[in-house]
Amino acid sequence: MFHQLTLWWRARRQAREQEVLEILKARYHAFQVFLENNGRALELIGLLDSALTAGDDSEVFHLIEEVRAVTAELVDGLNTVSGDRHQGLYALHQHLFEAIRDERTRLEKVPGRTPLVLSLTDVQPGLYHQIGTKAANLAQLRHMGLPVPDGFVITTGACRSFLEAAGLTDVIPKRLHGLAPRTADLTEVTGEIRHRIEAADLPGDLIEAMGKAWREVCGDPSAAVSARSSAVAEDRPDHSFAGQFDSVLNITRLEALFVAYRQVVASAFSARAIAYRMKANLPAADFDMAVLCQRMVEARCAGVLLTTDPSRPESDRMLVSAVAGLGTLAVGGSAPADLYRPARSGEDMHWAEADIAAKEMAEIPAPGGGLQQVAVQPDQRRRPLLSDVQLSRLTQWARRIENLEGLPQDIEWAFDRQGELWLLQARPLRLPRAPSLKAAPLSPVSGPLLASGTCASPGKAVGRITVAHLAHEIEDLLGRDRQDPSILLLPQGIVDAAQHLCEFEGVIVDVGNPADHLSCIAREYAIPMVTGTLTAANAIAEGTWVVMDADHGRVYEASPEIWAESLKSRPYASTDRTVCAPKSVNDPVRDRLRQLIVPLHLTDAYGPTFSVTECRSVHDLVRLAHEHAVLAMFGLGDSVMDEAGGLLRKVDIGVPFHFLVIDLGGGLAGDGQKGTLGLNEIRSIPLAALCRGLTTPGLSWHSPPQEGAVASLVSRTLLDAGSARPAGAFNYALVGRDYLNLNARVEFHFAMLDTVCGAQPRANYIRFRFKGGGTGAERCRRRAHFVREVLEANGFVSAVVDDLVTASFAGAPSRIIEERLVMIGRLLGFSRLLDAVMNDDEAPHRLAQTFLSGHYHER
Repeated sequence: MFHQLTLWWRARRQAREQEVLEILKARYHAFQVFLENNGRALELIGLLDSALTAGDDSEVFHLIEEVRAVTAELVDGLNTVSGDRHQGLYALHQHLFEAIRDERTRLEKVPGRTPLVLSLTDVQPGLYHQIGTKAANLAQLRHMGLPVPDGFVITTGACRSFLEAAGLTDVIPKRLHGLAPRTADLTEVTGEIRHRIEAADLPGDLIEAMGKAWREVCGDPSAAVSARSSAVAEDRPDHSFAGQFDSVLNITRLEALFVAYRQVVASAFSARAIAYRMKANLPAADFDMAVLCQRMVEARCAGVLLTTDPSRPESDRMLVSAVAGLGTLAVGGSAPADLYRPARSGEDMHWAEADIAAKEMAEIPAPGGGLQQVAVQPDQRRRPLLSDVQLSRLTQWARRIENLEGLPQDIEWAFDRQGELWLLQARPLRLPRAPSLKAAPLSPVSGPLLASGTCASPGKAVGRITVAHLAHEIEDLLGRDRQDPSILLLPQGIVDAAQHLCEFEGVIVDVGNPADHLSCIAREYAIPMVTGTLTAANAIAEGTWVVMDADHGRVYEASPEIWAESLKSRPYASTDRTVCAPKSVNDPVRDRLRQLIVPLHLTDAYGPTFSVTECRSVHDLVRLAHEHAVLAMFGLGDSVMDEAGGLLRKVDIGVPFHFLVIDLGGGLAGDGQKGTLGLNEIRSIPLAALCRGLTTPGLSWHSPPQEGAVASLVSRTLLDAGSARPAGAFNYALVGRDYLNLNARVEFHFAMLDTVCGAQPRANYIRFRFKGGGTGAERCRRRAHFVREVLEANGFVSAVVDDLVTASFAGAPSRIIEERLVMIGRLLGFSRLLDAVMNDDEAPHRLAQTFLSGHYHER
């Protein structure tokens, strides 16, 4: 009878152990799927943001369906991992997507279109397909604080809407098909097209949008605007389209703007413009013309600056041409111009070779609109148009633009009658490539490359590096008096930093990816951001001036000589960063859709508002689900360990850190055979990395406690016998090929570790908790501060409450995660009995520096 009962009990226990293993494996695999869906959901949110901004409704509808399905799986996955503890998220998911469905229905009833008119102030990075390259370049410079006149852009969407209403979007391609450049047929056909465009009526909604923009820019009766082409293919390094399109200046009435708009659009279909397109292998018919309208500058003199003299590139000089009045005569080359050749750099950079022309005529705005030519006064004809001070200011701004864009520049400029400098155009300068030209290397346009990563939010920024490891450090930094613009450098994407992004010109993140939460917030607020640089925090010192080219994911050193003084006051900046608001998509329905999907309100995972009741967007739902899923896995082991005894296998790695392991799949060698495992039988990538740290040669595992601390250690040991995990109890770990969940007791402190270390950086993370000790409370608190300093030096976000340290590290490639796990292994060994030597308040920092310098045997 006893034997039968024993067999029955053993079989029952084994069956229960197998059931527990299946539960663990199911939750582990559900968690892996959850992480994949989490990353995909964040990608889709970013794509939806772009599609809503671009007005691509068909893409919006497709992405909404995909994000609905993925987030539904996300909620399912969370409840599988947590044992159905988050059923309330189903109702939240249903509520959000019902509201999204209603807005989508409204959008389907409205013809899809991009905004018809955009203010230069409202232009966000990455919109050049809507506003053309010229307008995008000037909007970027204005946003950076450079002196660019105010204005608005009539978008490429408006161009297509206008031509569709006129019935020309089908006619134009058919009429141009098969024609060759420079033929009589081309001239005849394009003449017909231009006539039809100039005679067509503008749609009513376009007239209304242009009128509103006109009134906002031309508030006073004396104001006038220019209307210039800003085609998508224009002003680019490969195709400049210089002189191919019309410009209309000094427009003083709204009705004249309507005429000028049709003229500029029609010029896109002139014989010379179409021939240029054909030779450049561009589509002959492309409705990509935006029109840039800016307030006219009442110019005393104007001209063109080339940041490299194209006739003598080896001379290390710029070339500046200047004419009296507007710059039209300088651009057209139809009148003599003063020529200056200031040095690009060096001690004589403010000295310029000058060739002063005899200037007889100037072109100026005519009363009532248009231009007129007037004679230059005889006593002014041989006088230089630019003083040394003005030339110096002009070349300084040119160097800033060149430094920002990374290429030699062709810049149009004007000085008004009050002596203020205005920048009217900036585009890449095309230099000659004659075989006989033997030019010396130019001075570097940008400084040395300091870091490179991935574009998380487009745009460019200049400022001084401000390094922060934690959100509260950012708050401390913002409390200081900062004279210069700042670029925030973070070791990883701290979501809690989101509330402070608007205080900075840009953000650089070592460990992160474009789909993570902070990247989404940077895009929402149009803050340039480069992520995944990995080494920037070590490579770039605090206070370094940098140029951040987020479009290409690069960070260059900038010269303080070029930037420091110009950006202190930012008199022409169009945006006050400290009060910036989330970007709008310039359409009420799309904007409401965006608010239901993109913004992230749950940024503080430890704050009182981090709850389902505060979720207002799909992004909030994703963030909340991810945090709960990770926490569910973090505490998974304790919930089943009492019933898992027969599943546990002992691991001996040769140091006094013993633990038992349950293999969830692919974590250990062999087929579950009994016996003690060694290092060579560990297949789990994160566990193997941790063990490499634990077995570091010279690590002070066996260092005795300091004399005088032994009594305290012994007394704490005696009192600890009744604790849930008394001294000497085995540690345990749940492992998979790329997963580790460890609950450990090392002498008199507890450590919990949960980590994913796989092929997808966006899914990788480390969660770590450390608590306790064998001495008094003060020494334990000191050791906690030692642990925090070490972790933060390695890029962790951490917090300390009494002797409890909570830390996280996320979004890094597997090799970086492995490095941090090796460090944690060393930390666990080094900190054994360490509270016993925490004799004073300086000890935490002193010992942290000892550890960080690699002296693991010293105390």
